[in-house]
Amino acid sequence: MSTYARNRDYPEALIKMLLTIISKTPDGGATINDVKDAYEEVRESRPHDKTIHRAIKRLNILFDPLAYEDYDPEYPPAIETIRQNNQTRFRFTKDLAAKPVDPGAAFLMALSLYPQQRGMLGDQFEVVMKLVFEEIFSKLASYTNLHKDIERYIYVTGSGPVEPQKSFHTIEKILQGIRLQKRVSFQYLRTYDGALTHRTVEPYGLICRFNSWYLVGRCCDKNGRRIFLLSQIRSIRLVENSVYTLPEGFCLQDEYCTSWGVWTTNEALPPETIRLRVGKGLAEKFYATRYHDSQQTKELPDGDIEVTFQITGAQEMLPWLLGWGSAIELLEPAWLVVELKAQLQKTLSLYT
Repeated sequence: MSTYARNRDYPEALIKMLLTIISKTPDGGATINDVKDAYEEVRESRPHDKTIHRAIKRLNILFDPLAYEDYDPEYPPAIETIRQNNQTRFRFTKDLAAKPVDPGAAFLMALSLYPQQRGMLGDQFEVVMKLVFEEIFSKLASYTNLHKDIERYIYVTGSGPVEPQKSFHTIEKILQGIRLQKRVSFQYLRTYDGALTHRTVEPYGLICRFNSWYLVGRCCDKNGRRIFLLSQIRSIRLVENSVYTLPEGFCLQDEYCTSWGVWTTNEALPPETIRLRVGKGLAEKFYATRYHDSQQTKELPDGDIEVTFQITGAQEMLPWLLGWGSAIELLEPAWLVVELKAQLQKTLSLYT
């Protein structure tokens, strides 16, 4: 059984709760209502007491991964629960002023709040992340900015990669390049013709989407931002006598949160509405699974459901739509319906 308390997929709420407890500690601690208010501010719903206590347990384990169900009295949990005047309060026990939390450890804690957690890189996760990011995050002034900086360099959505260990060395080199602001050079196996090409890239960050890792960066050879599938990268190394500057204000989440896949354009395009009709047999799957952050569902009178997305790069939806067969009907946009029909005709022509 996992020792991690359940927090579902609400890392922002956990961070808000932690900040509330830290800020209230000098005044005796945060009440359970204070913590509930913090949760509600992010989630727009009032949590139960059990939800709060599970979240506190999760935060304590993140501060001390070796502490499980029981805590040694000599080493109290980061957040202690006390009773005062028939009221439950939560206090932060670490002395941040006298002994600031190690920035690498703080980064690990915050990144671990995300759904994929440590499984992304297995046993090497903590070692690599602390090594690579300790200089970047030593510049942070407070916990408040932690998750914003994480999202700037790493953006994870959907499920994690199936075999992350295969990309471990490549990920390590890319993150070292970001930390040292050095270019990376590698051989890249093009997917459309199998040719092995040479690329020199100024890395901006990593995206994990639909079980695959991607490098986002400026390709010096093409003089523009490009996306590279990590499984196609060979013989990666740092370019020692190089230096580059990350674009001012660039944030992976801002750039790709509306994208269905890893669609990249030189100009910002507004999201468009994708509307699907899903057969009632698949309805429960769409209630239980979020395929994109913008996903909305509406039940129809006949038992089918209507699913809508607000996305950019809808062209990348075609393989996903084809995979559902006749169980899903694409209703709009009209141009994507035309593209889907063309793909179906092309597939059908193989068997006629």
